[in-house]
Amino acid sequence: MILRPGLTSRPWHERDAEWAQPWVQQLEASTSEILQEYEAVKALNLPSDYEADQSDHAGALHSGAQKWHWASLIDRGARRPQMMERCPTTCAVLESIPGLCVGDMPFAFAFFSTLAPQSKIASHCAPVNLRLRVHLPLVVPEARESCGIRVAGETRHWEVGKALIFDDAFEHETWNDDSAAERVVLLFDLWHPDLEPGEVTAIQQMFAEVDGRRRARAKAE
Repeated sequence: MILRPGLTSRPWHERDAEWAQPWVQQLEASTSEILQEYEAVKALNLPSDYEADQSDHAGALHSGAQKWHWASLIDRGARRPQMMERCPTTCAVLESIPGLCVGDMPFAFAFFSTLAPQSKIASHCAPVNLRLRVHLPLVVPEARESCGIRVAGETRHWEVGKALIFDDAFEHETWNDDSAAERVVLLFDLWHPDLEPGEVTAIQQMFAEVDGRRRARAKAE
């Protein structure tokens, strides 16, 4: 894991923090409309975007009889036009949030994350501390204590319409022990609020340059 010194380092960031206002209230107020768009997407029975090979580290994270289902709006910084057309309210809310991670970056995501009953995501951590991750819970088992997320040893439980904000550079894991009900969140990434605008621009330019070189090498081959 690569750490940028000087950034506030804590596992959990509270939803009533000054830097998170007023976008958290606007996000939470849109929960019902976002849920409707999720349900419309679910009805399409689209394949999961989480297709990692089970032999690698990422693929080995999930365990359970059913796949960890991702329906991506932003995938590694790239907006997904079809999904954004299907979910106009969700996308409008996301785009209104200051610091939303987009662009040529391998660690920028936004997706509907469905964790099936009796499944879990093993303990892991992000490669850098440049982002924070947000969960907006949309569907939670009635027995709310049956599923949860642990970040750096502190466990919290999802509550529909109440955002959770955490630093996924800390070791974290999630589980859904319910026998029948899914857990669904809208998950998305934000730039760490302590980063200066110039730093964000420099990081974006760095990744764009790396990607450009990779594409040039691939073309040359």
